[in-house]
Amino acid sequence: MAKSENQKVKTLYVAKYFLENSDENHPVTAGDVVDYLKNECGIEAERRAIYRDIAALRDVFGMDIEGGQGGKYRLLSRQFEFDDLRLLAECVHAAKFISARQAKDLVDTLGEFCSTYQAEQLQREVFLCDRVKTAQKGTMTIISKINQAMATKQDGKPHIPQKISFKYLKYTLQDGITQVERRKGAAYKVSPYKLLINDGNYYLLGYGPVGNRKALQIATYRIDRMKEVKLLNEPREGAEEFSKIDIESYTRRVFSMFGGEQKRVSIRFRNYLLDTAIERFGTGKDVFYRPDDKEHFVVTADVEISNQFFAWVCGFRTCAQIIYPSDVKVKMREFLECIYKIY
Repeated sequence: MAKSENQKVKTLYVAKYFLENSDENHPVTAGDVVDYLKNECGIEAERRAIYRDIAALRDVFGMDIEGGQGGKYRLLSRQFEFDDLRLLAECVHAAKFISARQAKDLVDTLGEFCSTYQAEQLQREVFLCDRVKTAQKGTMTIISKINQAMATKQDGKPHIPQKISFKYLKYTLQDGITQVERRKGAAYKVSPYKLLINDGNYYLLGYGPVGNRKALQIATYRIDRMKEVKLLNEPREGAEEFSKIDIESYTRRVFSMFGGEQKRVSIRFRNYLLDTAIERFGTGKDVFYRPDDKEHFVVTADVEISNQFFAWVCGFRTCAQIIYPSDVKVKMREFLECIYKIY
């Protein structure tokens, strides 16, 4: 801009300076603003003009600029509080489906909503131990394509949700730890229904194949293990199967206990484990709790029967016991005997 044009928007430059350089811990003076306008914007201004600009920013734009005493001013609040931005930054860094490079870029973007001092603090503060970040690139593009496929409207017009195809990856120890394509590179065709986040990972809940099975079913797929995601000009399938799912109980079963045959199971716990049981099984209409004696209670819920489920129960040693049904008790005994043999 020419100097004369800059002069017309001087008040906006004053606002920009406060947004970038001031917060509750970093006051600025009218002299600081004068120097900024002169050196960075090519605008000549007197301190009295800055005082008028600050008054206008307070009265017209509602900017919470405190000060005047001692010639120092501070911007106390803005669109997002710093604690809110800190929480968002922690969520970004905690998400395993976002690469380290992408996480830094996203936190840089969050830093645009606070002062430069606070922006540096956002990048410096968050450190997560033992958090494995994905090396997969283009995760956000994949998520965008899936949302596009699930959309019921496009450009304001009705749209029929469509299938997607992708190649699905798994790890192998050949030539070190690398990822290879499942099913010898054959594409998965899936009808997408919902995006889920669990333990820092992003999943697609869809109607499609599982492993090498030909039959289709409702299943979850890790977003960061997908590649070559394409939109297909085919209408989505599996609506009836998806409508039968209670998302809360389904995700609790799948993510907490891993996959397996679903069974109605009763487990006897020591009373002090009630909070732990509720965190695992919830309090839905299909979950029942009852006292058993003075020291124990019983929970009855639908569970995916798997080795991971048995291992979870083992973690409580003698404080948790499967009491129903008998076939699950037998499988639990076989699980323990199998482990006993190798020791």
